[in-house]
Amino acid sequence: MPPAEFKTMASPALDAVETLRRVSFFAVLPKEELKILAGHCVVRRILKDEILMAEGDPCEGLFVVQSGAIKLFKMAENGREQVLVIERAGSTVGELSVFDGGTFPASALAAEDSSLLFLPKREFLELCQQNSEVAFAVIRSLAWRFRYLTSLVEELSLKEVSHRLARFLRDRALKQGVRTRRGIEFPLEETNQEIGAEIGTVRDLVSRNLRRFVDRGIIRLERRKVIVLDIAELEAQVSGAKRASAG
Repeated sequence: MPPAEFKTMASPALDAVETLRRVSFFAVLPKEELKILAGHCVVRRILKDEILMAEGDPCEGLFVVQSGAIKLFKMAENGREQVLVIERAGSTVGELSVFDGGTFPASALAAEDSSLLFLPKREFLELCQQNSEVAFAVIRSLAWRFRYLTSLVEELSLKEVSHRLARFLRDRALKQGVRTRRGIEFPLEETNQEIGAEIGTVRDLVSRNLRRFVDRGIIRLERRKVIVLDIAELEAQVSGAKRASAG
């Protein structure tokens, strides 16, 4: 059973069905089976910065993000944080621990006010045992996560901070950017410390490299906004190997 603080579903079953349908490995199920699965789910709503689970907690089931954003991260003994991924609507949290029987390998908290569906471990495992199509879809999802984490390790270990920051800005420009006469503009709500946690560095190095990009005419910074002035040069900054002397 889920922890006592979980709230029973107050929203209609159809809401849960549509949420489950957005998950790649549940989308293969017909609507009637999705309704049955939704009947096993409960909703948990958490506020921004509230912990969903801590590293080392026992795994009791699978979470599906309905709305908001869930940040998965590791925390070092010195307090330095490394963000692994931010999951949004239609993403899942916790399936690895469901399968290997271990504890959660990372911590998770709400990056925004969020709503999640909780599916108990027993129901999820029974579904995978009974439906090979779902099981193979889960395997594909786990394989994608492995590729993503392999790429993250490569990025953190082989690329300089400037390259990682350039990739962060480039990806944000491609996803959220709007072309204007001034350049490609996108909002930037994160603090330099939060950006550092996401790209694997510290606040001072983020600030230093942002200033360098500004001085070189690659970007312009305005309050809560970045304007990319030279996307080609920003793209060029993404490539390159880490030098032995790099911080």
